[in-house]
Amino acid sequence: MATSLSIVLGALVASIILIIVITLLYERRVSRLRIQIEGERLNMQKTAQDLAQKLFSQWSDASLRSIEAKITETIKRDYEVQLESWKKQEEKKIREDAVQKSINTLLGKIGEEFSPVLLSNRFGINLKDFRHLGTPVDFIAFKGLSDDSENVEILFLEIKSGKNSSLVERERKVRDAVASGRVAYEVVNINDIVGAFKEEVGKLSQDVL
Repeated sequence: MATSLSIVLGALVASIILIIVITLLYERRVSRLRIQIEGERLNMQKTAQDLAQKLFSQWSDASLRSIEAKITETIKRDYEVQLESWKKQEEKKIREDAVQKSINTLLGKIGEEFSPVLLSNRFGINLKDFRHLGTPVDFIAFKGLSDDSENVEILFLEIKSGKNSSLVERERKVRDAVASGRVAYEVVNINDIVGAFKEEVGKLSQDVL
C-alpha cells in the first residue's frame, strides 16, 4: 500500500514538474513570439509610415505643381489682359502723336514755303527778291533788287517752325561766315575754265604718248 502511494505521489510530482516545464517552455516560446510579433509590428508600422510619407510627398508635389500651374495661368491671363489694354492705349497715343507730328510737319513745311509772304512786310523785301535754297540756309533775299535800289542788301534767312530755334553746325558756320564778313562776289567766265581744262587734258595726253 505504501509502495503504491509512493508511486502515485512520484507520478504526480513528475506530472507537476512536467507541467511546470511545459508551461515554462510555452511561456518562453510565447514570449519569443511576442517579441517577433512586436518586431514585425514595428517594421510594418515603419513601412506604413514610410509609404504614407512617400504618398504624402507625391500628393503634395502634385498639388503644388497643380496650384503653381493655376497661379501661373491666372497671372499670365492677367498680364495678357493688361498688356492688351496697354497696347490699345499706347497705339491710340502713338496714332494721335503721329497725326499731331504730321500736322506739325506739314504746317512747318507750309510755313517755310510761304514764309516769304510773312517776311516780306517784316523786312521790307519784295517777294520777287526771295530765293529758296533749303540748305545750308532756307532763303537768300536781295532786298531792294527789284525796287532798283542803289543799296541792295543780301540777307541769309533760316526758317525755324518748332519751339527750338537753335542752329545746327552747318547753319552756324554760314552764320559765322556772314557775321565775320567772309563773303565774296566772284565773276567767273566758264569759257576760261573750259579752256584751262582742255589745256590740262592736252598736256596729260602728250605725257602719256
